[in-house]
Amino acid sequence: MELHPQAQELLMELKEQGEGGVQELEEETGIPNVMRPAQWLEEEELVEIEEEKTVSYKITEVGKDTLKNGLPEEKVLEKVEGGETSVEDIQGLGEVAELGIGKAREKGLIEIEEGVLYLTEKGEQMLGEEHEELEALERVKDGEHIEDDIASMIRDRGLVQEEETVSRRLIITEKGEDLDLSEVEEEFNVELPAKDALVGRKHFAREVYDYIRRVWVEMGFQEMNGSLVVPSLLNFDALYTPQDHPARELHDTFFMEEPEKSDIEDYGSSVDWIRETHEDGWEAGSDGWDYTWNAEEARKNVLRTHTTSVSAQTLWELSEDDLPAKFFAVGRNFRNETVDWKHLAEFFQTEGIVVAEDANFRNLLGYLKQFFSKLGFDKVRFRPAYYPYTELSIEMDVYDEKREEWIGLGGAGMFRPEVVKPLLGFEVPVLAWGPGVDRMVMRNHDIDNIRELYRNDLELLRDAEAWVR
Repeated sequence: MELHPQAQELLMELKEQGEGGVQELEEETGIPNVMRPAQWLEEEELVEIEEEKTVSYKITEVGKDTLKNGLPEEKVLEKVEGGETSVEDIQGLGEVAELGIGKAREKGLIEIEEGVLYLTEKGEQMLGEEHEELEALERVKDGEHIEDDIASMIRDRGLVQEEETVSRRLIITEKGEDLDLSEVEEEFNVELPAKDALVGRKHFAREVYDYIRRVWVEMGFQEMNGSLVVPSLLNFDALYTPQDHPARELHDTFFMEEPEKSDIEDYGSSVDWIRETHEDGWEAGSDGWDYTWNAEEARKNVLRTHTTSVSAQTLWELSEDDLPAKFFAVGRNFRNETVDWKHLAEFFQTEGIVVAEDANFRNLLGYLKQFFSKLGFDKVRFRPAYYPYTELSIEMDVYDEKREEWIGLGGAGMFRPEVVKPLLGFEVPVLAWGPGVDRMVMRNHDIDNIRELYRNDLELLRDAEAWVR
């Protein structure tokens, strides 16, 4: 038998001890990386390697602040305790207001009707009671064990940080004990694999985005681009979203402090047409939303919540001479979401519009089926849905063969006349869709937590398979 000198030295030590921890053996033998010769010995069945993983939790700075000052939703409950309270009153809580409202609604502790907060029955019961997150934090602080589901909950809220420790022990086998080291020859193997070369590569998510771009171009679409910061006029009003819609609240949308507002007069007559459409339907064939439209609300800048704002900008720039036209976009959007395994404050979306006199709903379904088939999804289904800016409206699902389940990817439909006519100045069918992209990336790379897309884990980045379809 041939063995590397380090493997012989390690085996000699184990013959004396019988077993030992990796760190302990490194100190006693002077071998800087005991695991490599240990693996050679394991291949020869001379030693066994035992691993034990332990998980512990460390309270983050956010967790420490929560222990000291309480949970944001607790502060919201205290505010609402005295009776009905408006959203504006809650803003006095400062930075915790938005998160507190979001978490309180998520837990079913409050309801919001027309900008007024009310305690639910569950919320009244929780007044003065200790929330399970705080109880779990106290247990972590005291060094106690916490259950996996509770640990996952406070970890997802950023209150604790998970730390995993792996300890390894080497145990000599009967074959190793019986081996006569004087009969072992020194091994020098030039065929041993070398270290992998660490070369730069494009992020695996970026590979998917670029592939989607190629698919749309192959289907005859032209890419459209737009700013990440847009006036509410483009993000909401032009898409026939009323100014009192919940999506326009602080707990759903990021509003800009600088620059706070845009000069929407640049959009000319479309501003007046949008106003009239909201107030009484204008010439779009409906009664509108029957309220007084406020231009100051439309001027407020937001981080765009969907790439449909890019579609609105593109429609405004088109003329009848440009038709028929097909456009797509792949871009980042932002929403004030509670961060968990499937939600972040930002996400990627691919947008598409077709503007043509003869475009119809069957064309829409055909474009989507062809697009998803090129991404490897052979089974696609469409379900009726509602959006303020499309009619007919659908939601798109694709079937994941690996997980044997349907995955929802977003919505599509035909833009309402209330969207098209104020932007273009005339009526024409417009097909529109905006599926999310992040779930496609997660599916392709077997990622169960969306945060892995942005953590820059070097091992994941190096080992991720290239997007091939």
